[in-house]
Amino acid sequence: MSLWHIAWSYLWNRKLTTALTVISVALGVGLISAVLTLRDETQRRFEEEGQSFDIVIGAKGNPLQLVLSTVYFLDAPTGNVDIEIYESLKGHEDVTGLFPVGMGDSYSGFRIVGVTRDLMDFTPGGRTPYTLTSGRYFETPFEAVIGANVAEDTNLELGDTFVGTHGLMASVMAEVHEERPYTVVGIMERSGSPNDRAIFCDIQSVWDAHSHGDDSGHESDEHHHHEQEITALLVKLASPAIRFEFKDRINRTSNAMAAIPIQEIQKLYEQLLGTAKLVLLAIGYLVVAISALSILIGLYMAILQRKRDLAIMRALGATRGEIFGAVIIEAFWVTLLGIGAGWLMGSAVCMALNRYLVAQVGFHVPPVRISADLVAAYSAVLLMGLVAGILPAWQAYRTNVARDLAEL
Repeated sequence: MSLWHIAWSYLWNRKLTTALTVISVALGVGLISAVLTLRDETQRRFEEEGQSFDIVIGAKGNPLQLVLSTVYFLDAPTGNVDIEIYESLKGHEDVTGLFPVGMGDSYSGFRIVGVTRDLMDFTPGGRTPYTLTSGRYFETPFEAVIGANVAEDTNLELGDTFVGTHGLMASVMAEVHEERPYTVVGIMERSGSPNDRAIFCDIQSVWDAHSHGDDSGHESDEHHHHEQEITALLVKLASPAIRFEFKDRINRTSNAMAAIPIQEIQKLYEQLLGTAKLVLLAIGYLVVAISALSILIGLYMAILQRKRDLAIMRALGATRGEIFGAVIIEAFWVTLLGIGAGWLMGSAVCMALNRYLVAQVGFHVPPVRISADLVAAYSAVLLMGLVAGILPAWQAYRTNVARDLAEL
C-alpha cells in the first residue's frame, strides 16, 4: 500500500474534522478566486469599452463623469455643448470617426441615446457591439433600436411603440413625452457591453422630443436651442498616440472638455477599485491562514491519537522519512480538496454576480478562469497547507517505537 493511499485512508477515518477543514480552506480560496476573477474580467471589459473611442468631448466638469455617462451609461451627463464643435471637427485630418450623442430621456430606466446612423456601423477593435438580431437600424426620427437587456426587461418587440420620460431615471413624477412615441424597428444581439442597456435612435429624435411648436406651427426658440446642442461627442483618432495632444488642444481652444476614456477608467481602478481588491484579497488570505492553523491542529491531534498505529508501521519496516511524508501528504490532500471546493465556490459567486453585472452594467463575467495570478494564489495556499503539516509530521517523525508498542 502506497503512502498516498495510507494518507488518504487516514484522512477519511475522521470525516467530520476533514470536511470542516476542507470547507474552511474552500471559503478562503473561494473569496480569492472570485475577487481575482472579478477584478480581471471587469477591468478587461471596462478597458475594452474605454478603448472603443480615443476621446470623449462634453461640457466642462468631471472627466470621469463624462466618460461614465457617455461610454458606459452609468452616470449623469456633465451637460450639453454647442453642436459647432461637432461641425468644426468634421473632416479633421486626425479624426477617423466622429459621433455626436444626445441624451436626456429614458424608458423604464433605460437611456434613450440619440446618435447618427453611422455609429451603428462602427466596429471598435474588430468587435461588433451594434449587431442586430432582428429588424433593421433606424432611418427616420422616433425609430428605435433597443439593446438585449431592454428587450428582455420591457418585453418590447419589433413594431411596438413606447414613449420616453424626461430624465435618466425611472420616476412617476417625470414628464412623459406622450406626443412623441418611438417605434421599435430593431433589436440588438447581446454584446456584453453597455449597449445592452441602451435604446438608440436618430439624434434628431432627441431634439424633436424636447421641442415645442407655437400656435402657428412654427418651431420655437427652445427647439432651435436644443438643435444646437449635443450631450457629447465620441471621437476615434487616426492614432492613439495623439490622444493627449488632441485632448489638450480641445481643452485649450474650446468651451468644452475632452477626456480620454481609457485613462479615466485606469485612474478609477487604481484609486478606488484597486484598494477594495487588496482589502478583499487580504481577507481571503487571512481565512486561508486560519484554515492552515486548523490543518495543523487537526493533524497534530490525529498524530496523538494514532501513536500506536505509527509505532506498528515503524515496527513493520516503515522509516521515519516515510512516516513524515505520510503526514505531509495528508496536509496536501486536505489543502488540494479545499482548493478544488474553493474554485467551485468562487465560480458560483461569479455566476451570481454575473447576473447583477449584466443587468446593471451590461458586462458578462465568466466563471473562474485560470490565470497567472490565480495559479500564484493557489500555489501560495498549497504551500501554506504543506507548511501547516510540518509540525504534526515532525511529531510523527519523533515517534518512540519501543514506548508506544509497550502501551499496546
